[in-house]
Amino acid sequence: MNEYLFDIKLFASIRVNAASESEARTLILECFDCADVNAGAWPNGDPILFEASVDGDFDLVEINGEFV
Repeated sequence: MNEYLFDIKLFASIRVNAASESEARTLILECFDCADVNAGAWPNGDPILFEASVDGDFDLVEINGEFV
């Protein structure tokens, strides 16, 4: 059996509690610098584990549940 490594771009929506948008963005950048992520399980039950990082700018979609 061979192991293959793929570089895949994923889309995520993340809610963050912070005092300001700037603080929220900083928190995301700090926490997602090669973060270890568990994305559930493969069909055989093994965990789907990967590292995630933020690449570039990201869009603000809501503030307190209201679309911006």
